[in-house]
Amino acid sequence: MTLQDKVAIVTGGSRGIGRAICLGLAAEGVRVVVAARSETDGSTGTEFPRYASGTIHETVRIIQEGGGTAVGIRCDVTHVEDIRRLIDSALERFGRIDVLACNAGIDCESPVVDLDIDALDRCLAVNVRGPLLLCKFALPSMLARRSGSIFCITSGAARAYRPGRVAYSMSKAALERMFLSLAEEVRPHNIAVNVLGPGRVDTWMNRRGDWSGTAHIPMVQPELIMSAAVWLAQQTAADFTGQVVERADFGVTWGPGIHRAQASHTP
Repeated sequence: MTLQDKVAIVTGGSRGIGRAICLGLAAEGVRVVVAARSETDGSTGTEFPRYASGTIHETVRIIQEGGGTAVGIRCDVTHVEDIRRLIDSALERFGRIDVLACNAGIDCESPVVDLDIDALDRCLAVNVRGPLLLCKFALPSMLARRSGSIFCITSGAARAYRPGRVAYSMSKAALERMFLSLAEEVRPHNIAVNVLGPGRVDTWMNRRGDWSGTAHIPMVQPELIMSAAVWLAQQTAADFTGQVVERADFGVTWGPGIHRAQASHTP
């Protein structure tokens, strides 16, 4: 799927990985809907202002200054009406949705015995329920055209133990299973659904804490996610679907010119 003049919705697009995805898609001619809660700069008074800084309007400005097309829409993915408004606004503005990048996510760091139940509920609402509802409301536009690409951002925590992150790991494991199952549901309609694992990226969430046993792991800059995200955005079910793509393997195991026998089958 060529990306020129296609329309993409990117959640969590105000900073970090989400902003990198927005900028990468815009550079390919995609009209980008930048969605996040951040309409004002939240960096004041924080320990890491560089990483906390960022708004949807700033991302839009950067895209427009580069000659691209973008619109910022505030969206809290825990609120179903925000999600409905996001999808409706994108369709009203551009008439279609071709790419959905479900990037918004939050942490839930605590031993289970000390876990705050409200924090757990919000983690599941953002990391699992939100992406599912985004797919629910965005899919009709893709189904009508029998094409489109949906992908989410996962974490290595989905498949490995990290101290104090049982709830977060659960949310990311559920997200992966949900998207791989959805890939099969919409495969007959030529819509690609994939999962992108960025590795440990230098972002606000990763800068807020340094979990035991991971301090030695180097962090890459968000811009390194761009090529993998752009490539996934180009896919349809006829090309590539139902896969977990690791950023560190992109261009080696996955990517343009790379052929893998099971690429058209769920792992």
